[in-house]
Amino acid sequence: MNTPLPCGYASEGQGVTPLAAALESGAMREQGFDVTLAKMGDAHAVVAGLAAGAIVFGNLAAPALVLAGAEGRADLVFLAGGVNQQFLVGAPGMTLGALRGRPLGMSHPGDLTDFLGQLTIDRVLGGSGELRSVGGSQSRLQAVLNGEVAATPLSPPTAVQAKHAGCPWLYDYAEMGLNFAIGGIAAPRSLTESEPDLVHRFLRGYLEGQRRYKQDRDFGIAVHEKYGETTRSIAEETYDVTHAGFRDFPDPATEGMRMLVDFWKSAGIIPEAFDVESVVDSGPIAVVCGHKAR
Repeated sequence: MNTPLPCGYASEGQGVTPLAAALESGAMREQGFDVTLAKMGDAHAVVAGLAAGAIVFGNLAAPALVLAGAEGRADLVFLAGGVNQQFLVGAPGMTLGALRGRPLGMSHPGDLTDFLGQLTIDRVLGGSGELRSVGGSQSRLQAVLNGEVAATPLSPPTAVQAKHAGCPWLYDYAEMGLNFAIGGIAAPRSLTESEPDLVHRFLRGYLEGQRRYKQDRDFGIAVHEKYGETTRSIAEETYDVTHAGFRDFPDPATEGMRMLVDFWKSAGIIPEAFDVESVVDSGPIAVVCGHKAR
């Protein structure tokens, strides 16, 4: 009899793809799990669900978990890296040069788009600009289209949808080393200590789902269409910009994680004593992949 395993993810889009592929391919069932996968609304809700024990594993971008760890609200760790591309998407006709001093859209304080917005203002726009909370990815796209904000970070498939609507991609956060580097699969630290076999089996299923996604384009497109809540044509383009980001060894200890922590330290958002190693554990994925942990 398989083990029930409640999992959660933040919202529709690209980020949930590896976990969704592991579920849809049957890889988790082969590891002895009956996985349920709940869309929880945002990364803060995933953190809350993990801390409360409502879910065992969560898929989310890093900022909400880092903030919770720094504030002592949860003792969670990233166990595997994920897939998360972000592009700064502008209003039709907008250019990067014209963006200085204009408002940028974000979802909520303390989430990925907040961090990327802060970073954009500081390192791309020379300190000129403001951030406005305008909601999730579809709400941010609408805010760009109706002129409420001049640009916003978006991830595929919404970023692809935006391009079809005439919105230019003004900046690729890959230039800062942040794509495929700032989030993934998290769990309570206590789980890695109390149930290492369960963690290892979960990660084997996660990796097998990635393998199936990379080798089967039609399967990958179907995953994007379902979990990205988008059309087939947008899902096809999303697959084409996403599949190269799947790593054979998805170590959660990335330079992107370090950049997040260092930037928030410099901004006074988290304490100077906070250590990125307190929110990542490379050990389990290293065991499963046959690597040495960092």
